[in-house]
Amino acid sequence: MGGGAAGRIAALNGELTLSFLTRIAARYHLGIRDVLAAVTDVGGLQNLTGMLYPDSEIHLNAQARDRVAALCHVPQHVLEQALPAWTREEPSGKYGMGPVGRLMRGEEVVATWGPACPACTAARTGREVPARRYLAPEQRVCARHRYWLLYLPHTGGLTVPLGRCPEVIEAQRGHAGLLHRSPIGAQAFEVARAVTNSWWEQPWPRQEHAWPARLDATRPDGADPGWWKVAARDLITYPETVALARLLASRPLQQRAVAESGGHPPYRLGELPALLTEVAHELQRSWLVHRLAAVTHGPLFTWAHSCVLTRADPTPAARQKLWKVHSSHRPRPLSDLLPPPESRTDSGQPEPRPVKRLRGHSLQAERAFERSLAHAHAYHQQFGHLAVPKEDSLGDYPLGAWLSNLRTRHTRVPAHQAAALHALYRWWNAPWSTLWQRTWHQARDHSEAHGPLEPARGFPTTGYSLGEWLYLQCTRYPTLHPEQQRLLTQIGIDAAAAAAARPRRRNMRAGAEEALAHARSYAAEHGSLASVTSATVHDGFRLGQWLANQRNYQRTGHRPLPAGRAQALTAIDPWWCPPWHLRWQRHYYRSRDAAAGRRLQAENGFNALDDAGAADWLWRQCATYDELRPEQQQLLTDIGITADVARSAREHARTTPPRPAAAPAPQTDKPSPAGRGADPAASTHRRRTRRAAEPKRPREPRSRLGHRPDLMPGFETALAHARAYAAEHGHLAAPRDTRHDGYPLGWWLFSQRNRAKQRARDRLPPSPHLTELTAIDLWWNPPWKTEWQRNYYRARNHIEAGEPYDPVARIPAPSTALGSWTTRACLTYHQLHPDQQHLLNAIGITAQTAGQWPPSPRPRPHAEALHHARTWAIEHGHLCPPIKTVRNGFPLGKWLDSQRQLAKKRASPSPPSRCSP
Repeated sequence: MGGGAAGRIAALNGELTLSFLTRIAARYHLGIRDVLAAVTDVGGLQNLTGMLYPDSEIHLNAQARDRVAALCHVPQHVLEQALPAWTREEPSGKYGMGPVGRLMRGEEVVATWGPACPACTAARTGREVPARRYLAPEQRVCARHRYWLLYLPHTGGLTVPLGRCPEVIEAQRGHAGLLHRSPIGAQAFEVARAVTNSWWEQPWPRQEHAWPARLDATRPDGADPGWWKVAARDLITYPETVALARLLASRPLQQRAVAESGGHPPYRLGELPALLTEVAHELQRSWLVHRLAAVTHGPLFTWAHSCVLTRADPTPAARQKLWKVHSSHRPRPLSDLLPPPESRTDSGQPEPRPVKRLRGHSLQAERAFERSLAHAHAYHQQFGHLAVPKEDSLGDYPLGAWLSNLRTRHTRVPAHQAAALHALYRWWNAPWSTLWQRTWHQARDHSEAHGPLEPARGFPTTGYSLGEWLYLQCTRYPTLHPEQQRLLTQIGIDAAAAAAARPRRRNMRAGAEEALAHARSYAAEHGSLASVTSATVHDGFRLGQWLANQRNYQRTGHRPLPAGRAQALTAIDPWWCPPWHLRWQRHYYRSRDAAAGRRLQAENGFNALDDAGAADWLWRQCATYDELRPEQQQLLTDIGITADVARSAREHARTTPPRPAAAPAPQTDKPSPAGRGADPAASTHRRRTRRAAEPKRPREPRSRLGHRPDLMPGFETALAHARAYAAEHGHLAAPRDTRHDGYPLGWWLFSQRNRAKQRARDRLPPSPHLTELTAIDLWWNPPWKTEWQRNYYRARNHIEAGEPYDPVARIPAPSTALGSWTTRACLTYHQLHPDQQHLLNAIGITAQTAGQWPPSPRPRPHAEALHHARTWAIEHGHLCPPIKTVRNGFPLGKWLDSQRQLAKKRASPSPPSRCSP
C-alpha cells in the first residue's frame, strides 16, 4: 500500500503495530513516546503498561485503536488485515476505563519478526523510514533487493546485503517451492533447522569451508567476529537447512531409512548408511558420512528413530511425532546468547550485567541429575555396566527407576546429559532389554575367566541357563539388532559360529542327584516330603516343581521314572507319592506329631490332644475307618487308631451331645476331583454326614455397639485418640494423613465417614457405635467437604483468639488463606447447605453480610504477592514452588500458577503473515 491522500498513512502488510506507530510519529514529526501518550491518554495520565524498547510490540484495546485509525486516516478493517497484532489482545489498564496500551518484548511472547526491506518500504510508503514486519522463515530474504532481514534482540533488526552469497537467494526460492509442494514442508524445515544449528554449535571440522567463507562475506564492517558468528547463525546455515528439509520431506527417503533399519530402532546413525550418504550428497559434504556415523543423540538421530517407530504405528498421531522438535533440541534464542546493550552509570563506568538464567535450564534439575549420575558411577564401578533392572536400588536411591525413565525418553535428554551417560557407559540407552545386556556381560565375564566359548560343542564350559541363552541368541542371530550382533562378535559368536552352534545339553544325572540332595535335606528338616507343594523352593532350588513332576510321572506312567530314582525317593519318604490325596498324608503327619508321647482316648473325642485340628481329623478318620485303604488303616494303627478304637469313637459320638466343631486344619492345596476319590475323608457325602452329626455352633452374641468382641479393643483405642484430638483442637475434621501420638487417626476417621455414607446410600440405619463420634463432634461427618469444615474451625479459632475478623471490611485480606475462604463463603452463601449457613452465622457471616459483597471478588493486590515471591526466590534460589505452597498464610504456589496461566494466554505469539512484501 502507498500513501495516497494527504495525511493518510498506510500500514505495511504484516507490520508490527509499534512499527506502524513509529512511522505515524515520523510523519507528524513527533517522537514515538508522544504518539503513545496521545493514543493512551486518560485524563492527563498515560494508560500504558510495559517498557519501551527498540524490539517491543504493543497491544491496544478498542478505544486506543480508534484513536490510531483517526491519526492515520485508515479504516480499522484495513488496519486489521495489515497488522497481525492489531486485535491480538484487549489489554486492561491501570487507570480504569479508556484507551489502553500494553508493551511487550521477547521471542516467547512476540512472534518472529525482522526489519522490513528498506527499498521495498521506501517504494510502498514514499519515505525512507525503517519498519519492522512479522516474517516467516521463507520471508527472511528479499530476493529483489538481495537483503537478509536479520532479527537482533535489543535492536530494530539488521538488513544484511547478500550480493556475495547468491546461494542464500537460490535457497529461498527452493524453500518457497518446498512449502508449495509439500504439506509438511514447514515442519521439515523446523527439524532441519534444529539439525543444522546443532552442527553449528559443535567445533567445525577443517573440511568445512562454506560456512567460514559465508560468515566473512556477510559480516558488517567493524563487527566483532565472535558476536557475528552468534547473530548470523540462521543466515549462514540457511542454504543447508533448506536442502536438508527438502531431503527429509521426501517420502522415498523415509521408506529407504525404514527398510535399511530392518525394523530395529537405530542405536547410532551409522546403522543407516544410505541416509547418511544422501545427506552428505545433498549438502555437498562427503565427510559428513564418517562424522555422523557415531552419533547416538541429537535432532537428526531423533528424526531417524521416530521414522522407524512411525512405520510400526502409521497413525496420524505417530506421524505428527515424526516432525516434533523437542525443547532440548531447539535452537537457543538469540536473546539468551547475545548480551543486551551495555549501560553506564552516571560516572560513565559500565554497569555490571546480572547473571541471566537460560530458558529451559533448571538448576534443581541439573543438581538432581548430578546426584543421580554419581549413583550411576558407583553402580558402574561395582558391576561394570548400567543395565540396572527397573526395580533395583543402590542403597536408598531408586537407580533402576531413574535409568528406566531416561531410557524411555532418551531422545529428549539434553545433549550434555546424554554425553555424560554415554561417557560412563555407552549402552545405557540400548534399544534392547536390560536383561539381554546383563546376560551378555555375564557371558563376557565367563569367556574371560574360562576361555573362549565353543558354540559348535554346545558351550560345554557354561552353566545350563547361560548355555541355553547363548544358543537362543545363535538361533535368532539373523534377526538380532546389528549392535547386538557386534556385541556377540566380541565374545566369539559371529554369523558362522552362530550357524554351527549346538544346544547346551544338561547333565540329567547330575540334575537328578542335585534334586535328590535337596529332597533329603528337606525331609531331614521337616520329617517327610508331604508338605512340599508346587511353589516350594529349598535353598534356591525349585524342589516343589521338580517333585510335582516326579509324582505326575509316577502316577500317570506317561514317562516312567528310572528305577533308581523311585527307590531313592522311597528311601527318603516311603509315602512321597501316596495313592491317596496328599492332603490326607499331611494331616496324618500333623496328627502323628500331635499324638507323639500321648495315649489316644477315643472315649472323650481325643480332647487330650493340644491340637484341636488334629483331634477333629482323627475323629473323622474313625467315622470312616472302614472305607479307608489298608495302607491308610495301617498308618493309623501305627499311631494307635485301631479298628476297636475307631468303633469306640463312633459309639462315643452317638451317646454324647454334639460339641462345637474345632477350627479346620490349614490346607495348602485345593483337592482336585481325582483327589476326592483317593481321599474318602474329603468326599462330599461324608462331609454332609458330619455336618448332620455336628450341627453348626451358635454364633457368639455381638456387642451392643455392633462390633465383634475381638474388634472392640481397636475401636476403643481409636475412640480414645479421637477424644484426645478433639480436646486439643476442638473438632474431628482432621486431614487424612493426621497421626495422633503415632496412631493414624486421619485414616481411621476417613474410613468411618466412608462406611457411614455407604450405609446411607444403601438406605440402612446408622451404625450404633457412631453415636460415640457424634458425641465428641457433632460435625465429624458433615454432608459437605471436610476441608470446608477445617477452614470454618480455623476461622472460629481465629475469632476466639481475639484476632480482627470483619468480613464486610475484608479482614483478613483476601490474599491470605483465611481471607480467601471467607471470600468464597460470602460469595457462595446462598448456595451452601442450611447447616453451613447456620455455622457461618455463628462467626458473623449472615445473608446480609454476604449481600454486601460484589458479584466477583476484588483483584488480589500484587504487592504482597511479589513480596512473598521475592522472599521465596532469595531463600530457595528459584521461583518454582509446589502448587500447594503456603507462605505465612499466603497461597504462593496457587498465585504463581495463576500468573503462569495468565501469561500463557496473553503472551502467545502473534501469527506471522505469509503475504509477500
